[in-house]
Amino acid sequence: MKRGFCFLMLLPLCLLLSGCSSPAAESPSKRDQIPFAGDQLYAVAHLGYLEMTDYDFYREAYLDSDPPVHYFSAGDYYLVIPRYDGMGLALYRNDLETSAAALVYEDGDCRPFILQCNESDIFPDATIRLTWEGESAEFSPFLSLMDGSLDIGERGLLLTKEEG
Repeated sequence: MKRGFCFLMLLPLCLLLSGCSSPAAESPSKRDQIPFAGDQLYAVAHLGYLEMTDYDFYREAYLDSDPPVHYFSAGDYYLVIPRYDGMGLALYRNDLETSAAALVYEDGDCRPFILQCNESDIFPDATIRLTWEGESAEFSPFLSLMDGSLDIGERGLLLTKEEG
């Protein structure tokens, strides 16, 4: 009798806890669709000049939520997507007259973000530094005056879609 009573008392508790013991299946991140290769630490896409003309395409393909926008100057919009969770981010504003870089934003757990910068065609006014497990990548995104190509640094993946 005591056994039956104890079993009946513990049964609801066991049923309640069994629902908590198995983790819910996490849905994969859209970032997993980015074709990173080798030692690439981030992906970059040019979203447009003065307005984000291609944002909806990238949001649908690669973003799980709307990223924050960091405004440096009225210029080009760039989407930057870090490869790994937990990457460190430092954003620097480059001074046109002195070439000095001043830290304006830091984040120890960088998520995708948008940066508007490069009011000048000849001088990038932003530098992005991403760090991951002792490795660091630093770049200043800009469009080449020679051929219009996007320079995103050596450790980046160009995501900008082809026009046409």
